[in-house]
Amino acid sequence: MNKNDFLVFAEEENNNTIINSLEPSWSILIVDDDDEVHTVTKLALHDFTFDNKSLNLVSAYSEKEAKEKLLENNDFAFILLDIVMESNDAGLKIIDYIRNELNNHLIRIIIRTGQPGYAPELEIINLYDINDYKEKTELTSTKLYTTTRTALSQYKQLSELENKKDEIYHNLITDSITNLYSRAKLYNDLNELDKIGLMLIDIDSFSTINNAYGYSVGDTILISIANILKKEIPETSFIYRIESDNFILLFQNKNDEYLLDIALRIKNILVKNPFKIEDLTLFINISIGIANYPNDHLLQKSEMAINASREKQDNKIEFYSENLDSIKTINNNLFWSKKLTKAIDSNNIVAYFQPIVDCKTKKIVKYETLARLIFEDIVYTPIHFLGAARNAGLLTKITKIVFEQACKIFSKNELEFSVNITDHDLMDKNFTHTLMEYCEKYKIKTTRVSLEILEEASISKNIQAINSLKELKKLGFLLSIDDFGVEYSNFSQLKHLDIDIVKIDGSFIKDINTNKNSQYITESILLYTKHIEVKTIAEFVHSEEIFNEINNLGIDYAQGYFFGKPKISLVEND
Repeated sequence: MNKNDFLVFAEEENNNTIINSLEPSWSILIVDDDDEVHTVTKLALHDFTFDNKSLNLVSAYSEKEAKEKLLENNDFAFILLDIVMESNDAGLKIIDYIRNELNNHLIRIIIRTGQPGYAPELEIINLYDINDYKEKTELTSTKLYTTTRTALSQYKQLSELENKKDEIYHNLITDSITNLYSRAKLYNDLNELDKIGLMLIDIDSFSTINNAYGYSVGDTILISIANILKKEIPETSFIYRIESDNFILLFQNKNDEYLLDIALRIKNILVKNPFKIEDLTLFINISIGIANYPNDHLLQKSEMAINASREKQDNKIEFYSENLDSIKTINNNLFWSKKLTKAIDSNNIVAYFQPIVDCKTKKIVKYETLARLIFEDIVYTPIHFLGAARNAGLLTKITKIVFEQACKIFSKNELEFSVNITDHDLMDKNFTHTLMEYCEKYKIKTTRVSLEILEEASISKNIQAINSLKELKKLGFLLSIDDFGVEYSNFSQLKHLDIDIVKIDGSFIKDINTNKNSQYITESILLYTKHIEVKTIAEFVHSEEIFNEINNLGIDYAQGYFFGKPKISLVEND
């Protein structure tokens, strides 16, 4: 017989616990109504160590006492538990208390019984995650060592996994720079909380700070703002950083007046006080958007309010409401996007044509092709649906439809014609190929076609767009800049693009006979275009007085209601 199987008895310690001198230690709970079991167990394990930690052996003699010990210390590594004590199921009640009331799924449970053959059903063992079942006569000193080591090893592994899980969760819900809550935590709280008021704080032009001074300075400002919000706005602990320069505060059951007071306080603190970082002194400006209950989709609506707040010049604070211009724009886009899709499917995107005359002869030399949408017998111009078409990605589809219709009409005559194209079209790699297919199908010479470039953004530095224009130019198409003098159409475009025609924006033409500034701008455009030998078209020529004025200035072509409105068929040669 192994000498370790013999247990030596000694006097029991008065404090009912044996603690090895090594620190720290593993806490083990012994639950049994037999005092001798406690004594034998403690003597058997008195010199036991695992992972350089000794055992702190704690005794309990009843269900009630065990629950008290567990409540005092919910950090026991494992429990040696007798099932039958003051009642036949006392041990099972303790197990249920551990797993379901304390919600402790880490502690390992080893059942010991002095009644051979008395063991819980397998269903109970699985339900409560019981690690082992032993009869007391089985647990010799050696086996007790082995059982203890196995239980502690399992507990250590589970604890490490739990800590890792906690670490992952902490990283998930915490912003790494400011230590505020993250976007993931915000989404969770929006689902859990009720009667919420959401305040979105956006630092204006924050990217400029990062670009000018570096990300370390930008991060320092973000950390400072986080600390200021935590300190100066104690009314809420729900503070988040969800993007580079966006902070969120949540409030529960607060009216608009209360939220406005908070917003004004935040703006006063952040805007009026400089941020001092080493030798730098920097001021910031912010925009604040607020969406309060009973609204839903609070984050999206606060972003809409932010966009509206940027139009203000004073405190730049805006509450969400259905009357915001941005909401009207969204509703308008939704309305026209649906109409556009139906119009395309039902062939109700149609080409209209407006004559362009030679100023010297007053004869029609070409037509501009214009897109129209017909819905319920009403004809709509692009001013209604152009924005929706752009946002829905339908611009190029509409351009191709209108271009084919123009080719079909002009295949019956020898007139020149123009079609509007956009920077979106030029980004379509198949766009040039499609135009050529239509020209070949209807036997249209490319030299008869002017492509009028409408720009949402400048294309002078857009490599794909520039390459498309070069390809179109090689194929023989004439290139024209539409609405010249406004937005992105300016002299720099003439420097970078091989343009044949410039159409002077109508805002300078419609009052050129009464507005000297319009006249001066037009004269400047003409001076440059004549030097580079580019033809000019004046649009919005609505009267004889306007025509005489532009003709005297030397503009080549004229277009406007004075010569004809856009029509679904040509004035002549149809």
